[in-house]
Amino acid sequence: MTEKADPLQALVVNAREISRDTLADLLRGKVWLDPDGGTVHLVPEARTKLGARQAVLLALLGRKALSLLTEGRVADAMPPKDLAEATALKGNTVRPLLMRLTEEGMIVRRGKGYAVHNAALHLVAGAITRKE
Repeated sequence: MTEKADPLQALVVNAREISRDTLADLLRGKVWLDPDGGTVHLVPEARTKLGARQAVLLALLGRKALSLLTEGRVADAMPPKDLAEATALKGNTVRPLLMRLTEEGMIVRRGKGYAVHNAALHLVAGAITRKE
């Protein structure tokens, strides 16, 4: 007697998994990663075309990619100060934006920093590709 698979199992998603291909496609040509220094840099040509929201999301996605690349030696969360530095935005622009993105469910607070929630990758992808 064979046991029938639970149809609800098809709905289960591991929020810890993330598509490396999708992440690479979103970041290619927009972000440089420095695994030795543990830093993320927005490509200058790309940065000039981005709004503040897109820049912050790209920096956070870059940090997530860096964390995956270094197998967790670099945390995927970034403090607001590091985000301001990576995006060349002022702290008084970054902090309210982080609160809005958290309220929208695109990012989560982890310790003293913020990170893109794996389950929200599709939302972040849409926000990055959308014109501000």
